[in-house]
Amino acid sequence: MQTPEEYEVSQRIGLLIKGLKHKRGMSREDICRHLGIGMRTLDNYLNGVSSFKLGTLMKFADLCRVKLADILDDTEALSRLYPDNMKDKGSILTLILGSAFGVIIFESTLFILLLVLFFYSYKDKNSQLLTLCFVVVFLCSTVAVYALVNVIFPILDSGYHKNICAFTIQFSLSLLLLFLLKHRMAFAVLLTRGKSASVFEKNYAEGPLHFLVLTLALIDFFALMENFLRNLEHLGINEETAKAFWEVTFFYDYFAYLKSVPMLLCVAVLYIGYIARNQVSRSAEHVE
Repeated sequence: MQTPEEYEVSQRIGLLIKGLKHKRGMSREDICRHLGIGMRTLDNYLNGVSSFKLGTLMKFADLCRVKLADILDDTEALSRLYPDNMKDKGSILTLILGSAFGVIIFESTLFILLLVLFFYSYKDKNSQLLTLCFVVVFLCSTVAVYALVNVIFPILDSGYHKNICAFTIQFSLSLLLLFLLKHRMAFAVLLTRGKSASVFEKNYAEGPLHFLVLTLALIDFFALMENFLRNLEHLGINEETAKAFWEVTFFYDYFAYLKSVPMLLCVAVLYIGYIARNQVSRSAEHVE
């Protein structure tokens, strides 16, 4: 049996194993193979039935790329590896959406603002149909998140593959939004059946929106590429070489925050664009 101090270390290692799974896509089988122990032995260690051997602890510290003293004393060096750390929420879904409660409010508020703006701008088909592009992609994003949680994630064990699916879907949605913005007039003609001449007019929001959506797409792309870089051993690269890139987690750690700013700015620009067009329209009426 373990002493209280040894059990505390075991609980700490249990958290680190979760961190290895989510940040580096390593399964318990992978970890046991690196440590040279069986699954039952690992379970006995984590459950307090038996104590970790010094050699195993040293191998585990090397696997986490920290010092053995960090694991024994729970230093700041471990904070970035814990899945329940402030920056590392432990699942890619939480990263996409931010903190569970905060993001539900943020995403819901953003979607409500888009709907309000869509109906508020009903007199200006140009601005309304531009807003519709974002509403459509938000709806697709909601469906995609549901599919990730209920269909894709349950059949995948590796955090590496979960990250690939999630970031790829996010990147695809950003590209879809870029496509809709680029061909906005063509879709507007189809939806209005050519009965609204205003859809061909210039919208001051289009330039900034293209830039912001391109920024969203780049964030998604860099996050996806970072996931491959952080898991080079899955691509056949020697593990000693791959270790040098295990700490490349900037986009992983801050993904939700990086995307929230341009998303909020998109809504603001849509509103400003509508107001600007409305004022120009009123000025033209006064001139007449």
